[in-house]
This record gives sequence, structure tokens and C-alpha cells, in this order.
Amino acid sequence: MATMFAQRQTAFVDTRVAPKAPVLAAARSRQAVQTQALFGFGGAKAPAGAAPTTQYMICIDCGYIYDGSQEFKSLPGSYKCPVCSSPKNRFKAYKGTDVKGKPNNAPATMKKRKDAKQW
Repeated sequence: MATMFAQRQTAFVDTRVAPKAPVLAAARSRQAVQTQALFGFGGAKAPAGAAPTTQYMICIDCGYIYDGSQEFKSLPGSYKCPVCSSPKNRFKAYKGTDVKGKPNNAPATMKKRKDAKQW
């Protein structure tokens, strides 16, 4: 066993390593690149003073509308509906127009929204 280890150590004693190539400075000057919008990226942005549009998300199992201060997309995947405990993937974009300000999540209103299926 000791002889095998000694053979391995001596196998690379006189091996030469090639020197690294020198890093050359860029010979060409960088030119401005014109990019185009692709699939909506880089399109027109909202004006600086405009308020962001609020997209309400509705639970399709009970009619609850998410009304938190945090954007729904940034919630963790473990988020559950506080009313029926449905997972986050059971929420859809709400297409109704009856919400102005904070949504009404009273049981009767939630039932009407669920029955109307406005998602």
C-alpha cells in the first residue's frame, strides 16, 4: 500500500504546466447597441405620477378577494385562503367591477361573487 502511494506522488514531480495566456485589452471600442422590445419587454412604462393599477385576486372556491397590502405574486407559495384554506393556485384574477377601494368580504357578498364566477 505504501509503495502505491509513493508511486503516485513521484508520477507528477517533473510535470510542467503551461503558462496562462495574458489578458488582452479590448481592441475595439464598444458601440451603443439598439435593442427592440420583445414580447412586451421594454415597452411603454407608466408615467411617474400615475397610481399603480390594483389587480384583485379571487378564491374560486369561496369567493374571497385578497385584500392584503403586499402584491399577490410576491406572496409565498404556502399562502392559503384565510376563509377556506385553499392553496394559492386556486386564486384567479377577478374580472368584476364592483370592488372600489377595499373589497367587501362579507359571507353573503362572497357567495354572490362565487356564484357569478367572474374570474
